[in-house]
Amino acid sequence: MTIGKVSVLPLHSGKAPRWLFDRMVKLGGLVSNAVIDEYGVDDFMSRLANPYWLQALSNAIGYDWHSSGATTVTMGALKEALNFKSDVFIAGGKGREGTDTPNQIPNGTDYLSLHDVDDDFKEKSRLAAKVDSALVFDDIAIYHHTFVMARTGHWCVVQQAMDARTDNAIRFQIDSDRVDVRDMTNETNSAISADILRESLDMTFSMNAELKEVCVTAVRDGMNDIEKAAERPYVLPRHHRILAGDLGKRDVELLKRLNDTSPEGYQDILKVRGVGRKTIRSLAFISSLIYDKEAYERNPTVYAYNLGGKDRIPYPINLKDYDSVIGSMKSIVEDLNVDKSERYHALRRLNALASAAR
Repeated sequence: MTIGKVSVLPLHSGKAPRWLFDRMVKLGGLVSNAVIDEYGVDDFMSRLANPYWLQALSNAIGYDWHSSGATTVTMGALKEALNFKSDVFIAGGKGREGTDTPNQIPNGTDYLSLHDVDDDFKEKSRLAAKVDSALVFDDIAIYHHTFVMARTGHWCVVQQAMDARTDNAIRFQIDSDRVDVRDMTNETNSAISADILRESLDMTFSMNAELKEVCVTAVRDGMNDIEKAAERPYVLPRHHRILAGDLGKRDVELLKRLNDTSPEGYQDILKVRGVGRKTIRSLAFISSLIYDKEAYERNPTVYAYNLGGKDRIPYPINLKDYDSVIGSMKSIVEDLNVDKSERYHALRRLNALASAAR
């Protein structure tokens, strides 16, 4: 049973400037709450454990399209946006915040009215860190760990480690709905990517069950079998610019369609007056992030074209456009004069129109 995903991201230095992070908090929270309202908190939790959706969200709200900071900054923004304001609570974070996860879990369970689960959640949090750092990859150090819990009891883990030999950050994501309750160390991740000439260790692989029973501590030259038997990980390229090969033909067609969006054609649908073509195009991107699983799972890179990126790739972020998108989303999400079932009609309609490009 597969319960986790692995993503490989190039290591980038630097951090999100405050002007960008504050906006990531606002837009990330609006998108997250839209998913929760439309599909429920359990669906949101499963998306958070999906490497494609998390990467697409990070790209859509303006962070670097493929850097290691996509994990730490996006989860930090969601933590600030959702804690004590939604049906989701995020414990942990980067560095000391990560090691403080066990102390933060009771704050979340108390807020979410989850009873008698503190010890269980703490154990799951510690076990997730140990599985990925000791059983899957050897010689890595986890420097970011978040344990996310929902009011329904659904939980997920998003954590990241550094492989000193490759200068790659490795993100691990685990969804409690897919955990083998009999053995959390069974098939923890859906795929492993590594140099087959290097000694490797994966004691979570199901075919190594007998080895676990006899406490064998190393599995050599097993990567070929693992990669043949499992899904490939989501691996981002090391180059920083977005190249033609990073986008498929259908992605380019979608970008062209969104770029040509006419405000006259969509303003009546959105019922938001005074916004320009760029804002409407961005709302179309966001609508596919909420409604169109095929789009975000096919290529998260395309979402970097939503508002641009921190390092000006694929283009610089325009704060006026960003704030216009936040304002428009708030008017949709927080419109108290519209029945909840109709609140997201504009976004659903935008997604249907944008899908014509595919």
